[in-house]
Parts: sequence; C-alpha cells; structure tokens
Amino acid sequence: MNHYLSAINSLHLPSRKSKGLIAVSLFSGGGGLDLGLSLAGFNFKYANDEVHYYCDTISHNFSDCVVEAKDVRNIKGQAIKEIIKAEDVCLIAGGPPCQAFSILGKRGSFNDLRGQLVFDYIRLINELKPDVFIFENVPGILTLNKGEDWKILYYNFQTETGYDIYTKILNAADYGVPQIRKRVFVVGFRKPTEFDFPTPLYRDPSSLNFLNQHLPDWIPTKLALENVDGLANHDIRIHGDIVRSRYEKVSPGSRDKVDHTDRIDPEKPSGTVLVGSKAGGGRPFIHPYYPRHITVREAARLQSFPDWYKFLGTSTAQYRQVGNAVPPLLALALGKSIQVALQNLQKKELVN
Repeated sequence: MNHYLSAINSLHLPSRKSKGLIAVSLFSGGGGLDLGLSLAGFNFKYANDEVHYYCDTISHNFSDCVVEAKDVRNIKGQAIKEIIKAEDVCLIAGGPPCQAFSILGKRGSFNDLRGQLVFDYIRLINELKPDVFIFENVPGILTLNKGEDWKILYYNFQTETGYDIYTKILNAADYGVPQIRKRVFVVGFRKPTEFDFPTPLYRDPSSLNFLNQHLPDWIPTKLALENVDGLANHDIRIHGDIVRSRYEKVSPGSRDKVDHTDRIDPEKPSGTVLVGSKAGGGRPFIHPYYPRHITVREAARLQSFPDWYKFLGTSTAQYRQVGNAVPPLLALALGKSIQVALQNLQKKELVN
C-alpha cells in the first residue's frame, strides 16, 4: 500500500472523546467536514441535513451522533441542547448549500432560497453560542454581484454574531489531498482569539520557491486509485460501446468533446471532484487507465475519505455526498489549527 493510502486508512475516529469539545454539524452532507474535525478531537453529538440519504450516511459512520433529517429553518438551538443533553457547545460547523453561490450554478445568491439558509446558520450560532464556528463555501461566493453579496454576508457574520472573524481560501492539495479543490473558510471565535490558518504541508511542483522548497510535491491521483477492488461504494458503471470507444481516445488531462467530461491525469492531482447528477450536474471524471467514469469509492479516495467510511443511498446520492464534501484531510488540518487557538486562549485566561 502506498504512503497516501496508508495515511488515509490509518485515520480512525477516537475511541475516547473529550467531553469539553462538543460539536454540532449543520448541512452535514456526506460528513467530510465532520470527519476531519472529529479526527482533530471535536466530538460531534448532533448533525443535521434535510436529505435522508445523507443523514443515513452520517448515522452509519458516527455511531454516537444524533442525526436529524430536518429543514434547518425549523431547528432551534435550545432543542439541539436538549437532544444532546448539553448546555455548552464548543463548535458549530457547516456549509450552507453552495449551489446559489457556485460559478457552476446560476449564481442566484440571496435571491435563491438556498442562499438564504446561511442566515439560519447565523441564527443558530447566536442561539447556541459556541466557542467557535466554521462556515465553508465555494470561492465563487467572493465575486458574486461584483463582491457585494460577500460584503453583505461578511457584515452579517460580524455584526449579527459579534464573533472575532478570520477568513481564507484554502486549497485541499496543499494538505495532502490528491485534488485541486479550493474552499472559502470563515472561522469565528466568541472571544477575541489569535488564530492562524494551517500552513501548507505540500507544494505545487510548478511553483517551487525558497519558502516551500522543504515541502513534498502535491500528491498525484495515481496513488489514490490503487487497490479499490472489493471495497464498499466501488460499483463500476458499464458504458455502451460508443461511449467507451470515445473515452479511450481522450488523453489524460483532456476533455471529452461530447459530454465535456475530463479524464484524470494520473501524474497530477485531479481537478475538483464534481457532483454526479441525473439532472445534468457535473459528471464523475473519466478514469486515467480505463474508459469509464470513476466510481464513488474512487472519487472518495480523491477526497481523502478512508476506505472504512461508507456512503449510503442511491448511486446519485452517493456521488453527490462525495462531490459536495470538504476533504477530511483539509478539515483535519483546519481543526488542528483551531484546537491550538482554543488551547492558547485557555492558557491566556488562566494566566489573567
């Protein structure tokens, strides 16, 4: 087993969880953000998503977490506290649906109902008053309506919560994920806190400089696609002869001209793993060595999910869970940085 697979498959949820790091997940999806933050030490006791299949996946993989398939607009902070039998919440994490903000969508932003759900996220922050919250979304949110929507959203995070806010775009490839995937993170602390986003652990081999020369190169996709036979969620789609013949002619790193699907270059990180959808959403990539789409498990490998993590639901639901997820290794790096900030804050308070 290569070093990448060894690394992700060595990731396991801690058997003993800290009572003081209770976490709540909203808009949980397939659980990538939850998994990475759990690996960093946070104890998720409650999760929510309106899609039942996604909740089934969270329940299956997080046995100690209460999961509700419910519209977030109908959730109250006090009800969550009663469910998890805790008054104090350390962390709230979530990424309200990004379709309204994505450069791949219609970019309806706040005119889209999905775009308005972020304000329910802010409401629940105020009701639960966690020590820290994480909001994640696509970078396209920064440029909507020439940046005006981001100004409104950022203003609401600051003024409505009163939290100490930090914002940055992080690239998953910089943290050991074999995929170029950028996400915007907003991290807010209830008390004034010194916080640094995680420094990159890997580098773009095409941008070697004095500051990153000590780092290893980004991980290529070929390391993620080895030894998948027999694993859960590895159901190979059988294409027709015409499609297979067409895919065979697409060179690695190029795009099929008919269905506009990219073929993975095995020597580089993949592009952003997209959502597979019968309604015409982004299709799974073409495998670098075979004339077919990658499977859900192969897509999960590109996202840095360990092989024990199982996705439930229909094939489309599984692809969507993987495609929408925050890569666990990226979430783990962010979670470690938040832990350091919280520990430093606690030490500072003890001194004072």
